[in-house]
Amino acid sequence: MTFVGSGPGDLGLLTLSGSRALRMADLVIIDEAADEEQVSHLAPAHAEVRFAGGDDEVTAILSAVAKGRKVVRLHGGDFFTDADAGGVLSEVLQAAGLRVNVVPGINRWSAALSFGAVAASSSFAALDATLEVPPIDSWPAAETLIVRATGEASARLAEQAAQRFGADGPCLSLTGVGSTGQVSELLTWGEVEASDVDECFYIVGPGIEESRRQRYAWFEGKPLFDWRVVAPSTKDSLDPLVEELAHYGASTEIVATMTIEPPRTEQAMERAVRGLVDGRYLWVVFTSPHAVAAIAERLDEYGLDSRALSGINLAAVGRGTVEALARMGIKADLVPVVENTTGALAHEFPAYDDLIDPLDRVLVPSADVAVEPLLVGLSKLGWEVEEVTAYRTVRAAPPPPEVREDIKAGNFDAVVFTSATAVRNMIGIAGKPHAATVVAAIGPATAAACEIHGLRVDVTADAPTFESLAESLARFADRRRQDQVDAGLPLTKPSQRKRRRRRKTVEATA
Repeated sequence: MTFVGSGPGDLGLLTLSGSRALRMADLVIIDEAADEEQVSHLAPAHAEVRFAGGDDEVTAILSAVAKGRKVVRLHGGDFFTDADAGGVLSEVLQAAGLRVNVVPGINRWSAALSFGAVAASSSFAALDATLEVPPIDSWPAAETLIVRATGEASARLAEQAAQRFGADGPCLSLTGVGSTGQVSELLTWGEVEASDVDECFYIVGPGIEESRRQRYAWFEGKPLFDWRVVAPSTKDSLDPLVEELAHYGASTEIVATMTIEPPRTEQAMERAVRGLVDGRYLWVVFTSPHAVAAIAERLDEYGLDSRALSGINLAAVGRGTVEALARMGIKADLVPVVENTTGALAHEFPAYDDLIDPLDRVLVPSADVAVEPLLVGLSKLGWEVEEVTAYRTVRAAPPPPEVREDIKAGNFDAVVFTSATAVRNMIGIAGKPHAATVVAAIGPATAAACEIHGLRVDVTADAPTFESLAESLARFADRRRQDQVDAGLPLTKPSQRKRRRRRKTVEATA
């Protein structure tokens, strides 16, 4: 049994020990506010993920441990330093004969200082006033003081604080700590008011001065901080792109423009899988994670697993494809080095040698869209290529009405296109983004598709990678911010443009 702490509201702050515990878990119990899908990605495929709460939580933990299951209780903070972490840990620790392991998490107090860019003094203390605002004579005495409260209790907190620090005494107010919606304000206690936020932090002491914090503002100073980005997806996962954009402070909403469906007929795939088992092919070329999943699904139907591919050389195109094979416990024998595309793979693929190679057949499971450059390239190298439709790509249904409205109304700050197909499909199912929305393209071909559809391209990545696309968009945001500073304008995001009021037309009457 392992109790794992993570960062406040950010699973990305999970320690290596915590991540290791999750990868070995059979049952993961998470906070009600946690992202179940995100946790599921870190846990094994067989692991059960359930939400905490209820009177039977401890009983469920003890029962699972008694059955030999590895249980992880995940908390978005630290179990011992968070006053509201619950009594589950103490109850389990009191259970006779049960050994537990506790992986410390980043506590709220450290997070508030770090995300607020405040260097703590040699003497600092924390006060949790979320349940009750204590009288001022009960407050700890320290040079740096961190107070946690609810927005509703902030006014009562300020009344008490004014007795010690004065109504004009400065404090740093922090809400949404560690999120892209974080807001920090340097206020006086007389300016603190009640609000409807769930959690507020107030920091008093040296280091909260605005001029000093501006030099240290690593979090809110990110170029894409609080930018809302929409990313149309096709058949490939955009999770790596989301991570890159989050590194620069953006929150990304993925809009699926394509769905994956099985082939219209199964006979060709069945013959291909039988050929794999019978040793018909020397190579299998996987062009996408979906091709990997399609083959794995067919093998499973035959009661087989990845061991059926032993002895076969495997080539993979794209990082997602390599990772999909890795999740099956397989390492690709060949991955393009110069450019990770199907066309580039043909240039790096070995030529067939009838003196060395026992077979000349290559299987290419792919979508119903032809990978012609690859097939032609392999044929020129002397290989007999068999392409089989492993899955079909179909344009997705339109996103929810509120998402379509946000796209058209310019409520997104940027849209990132990763292919020409993504451009066509998104416009087809959701319409064109607003003219104020920053348009970023992963390469010249994608930028050309944007221009064909009447979109102004603001950013074109230097290289056709997610890393370059996110970095190029961040550089654009930096330049945009500097232009606003130079012009003496307030710093705004693209979605905060000044909206024009519609003029009312009054018809003249005779």
